[in-house]
Amino acid sequence: MTIKTRLARIALIPALVLLPACASGGLETAPAPSALSARAADVGAAAITPEGVRRQMNDLAGDAMRGRETPSPELERAAEYLAAEFRGLGLEPAGDSGTYIQRWPYRAIALDPARVKLELRRGGTTVQPSYGREYFVLPSSADSAVGEAVFLGTAAPGIREMPAETQGRIAVFYLQGAEPNSEWGGTLVQSAGSAARAGAAGVLFVLDPAFKEESVAMVSQGVSGPMAFPITIGAVRLDAVREAFNAAGVDLDAARQAEPGSAAQATSLGGMTVAMSARANSVESRPPNVVGLLRGSDPELRDTYVIFSAHMDHVGVGRPDAAGDSIYNGADDNASGTAALLQVARAFAALAQPPARSVVFLAVSGEEKGLLGSRYYSDNPTVPIERVVANINMDMVGRNSPDSVVAIGLDFSSLGPLVQEIAAKHPELGLTVAPDLWPEEQLFFRSDHFNFARKEIPAIFFTTGLHEDYHRPSDEPEKIDVDKIARISKLVFYLGYEIATRREPPQWTEDGLAQVRAMTR
Repeated sequence: MTIKTRLARIALIPALVLLPACASGGLETAPAPSALSARAADVGAAAITPEGVRRQMNDLAGDAMRGRETPSPELERAAEYLAAEFRGLGLEPAGDSGTYIQRWPYRAIALDPARVKLELRRGGTTVQPSYGREYFVLPSSADSAVGEAVFLGTAAPGIREMPAETQGRIAVFYLQGAEPNSEWGGTLVQSAGSAARAGAAGVLFVLDPAFKEESVAMVSQGVSGPMAFPITIGAVRLDAVREAFNAAGVDLDAARQAEPGSAAQATSLGGMTVAMSARANSVESRPPNVVGLLRGSDPELRDTYVIFSAHMDHVGVGRPDAAGDSIYNGADDNASGTAALLQVARAFAALAQPPARSVVFLAVSGEEKGLLGSRYYSDNPTVPIERVVANINMDMVGRNSPDSVVAIGLDFSSLGPLVQEIAAKHPELGLTVAPDLWPEEQLFFRSDHFNFARKEIPAIFFTTGLHEDYHRPSDEPEKIDVDKIARISKLVFYLGYEIATRREPPQWTEDGLAQVRAMTR
């Protein structure tokens, strides 16, 4: 999530404009329409409470929901819960066939752990690391790979030139990085792609010792998905293979210090053979999105839409942590954003009169599998996509500093200046709206709002950032700051209310739209 450039700031109409009193009659002054609008919004915001957030957090992220994997019975229960909440608020169903549920097709390619293998052989010695703790393998249409290994140095996303020795062999790279973030993943995918194009039989990455066993477990649990790589790709922790590489004459610790080059250099591994298997099963399913609609009140603007979104899924049940907990509750990721979505819906439903534009509340699944549910919705919308004026997305809004929230895409559109002005107008919320604090992570392109941005719909993404419990069983409801979620929900409601009330829709900045187009074409 990154990008900069600023459009002219949008000036908010003053909150209170009093008409002069009638001197002859002494009549009370009447509030201007903007004041009436502000008071109406305050009524809606008052419906948002920390107690409501706490109830929804416990319902969505308790152990009984077992991490809301896409697909799973618990994800279905979460969808039913959200549909019931929407129904109770009086929202119109905006899913399939007059229901709140929109189904989307999902073909999962899941590794069969009993048929996953990694072996390194040299001479009479065989090294067999432990799956899910010391190594992982990605699903592959090739199922397996075996061949003589060649060491190609440190992986880098810009590597394009591969030596001739890559052909028919297992290409081995050292992969720098302490955690599976976007930069790390990009390097892995691009280096493997270059090796595949050069004719490699498979690719094996040696992971930095800082890449902990917990991270290996997290990746191994999250490799099911709709895609399979054309060749087998594995990754193993350095500690598990250091001796084998030392015996082959390659000092992996020295490779840790090497700067990645633009061209890989081949180093013989003395006849070392690598064998990998990544046999997978394919399962078809139709996971749910949940969609509710509040119809607008203006005869012209009611056929334009503001979409609020959050993903309701997480990663399910996986490898137990040190305490023996195997349920990845996903309280912050993203029961927090889902609870905020429900609170914003509650605020709109509490209004005496709906705003001018219509408002869509969208809870998607499949975010953890690659933004799949939101992509399907944006490609198969239940309202005309060309009439959507903005998307406001919430993902991980319940942790870290109690007095701030990050707005990703703050400088991409007029939504950024507008939310800053709203935060200044409502000091009682006690929130500073910060710009992207992690530009290197490219977060604007990594959550569900991006699927609306790729349709050139102005979008903004609210988050409070990562923490030590991210994608771990310790992401539990009791660690959530429900008061902070309530205040963020009010901020987001005020923002959405302004968009839904104004005749002029949000606009991209020139640079913001250019960068979105560059990422999607």
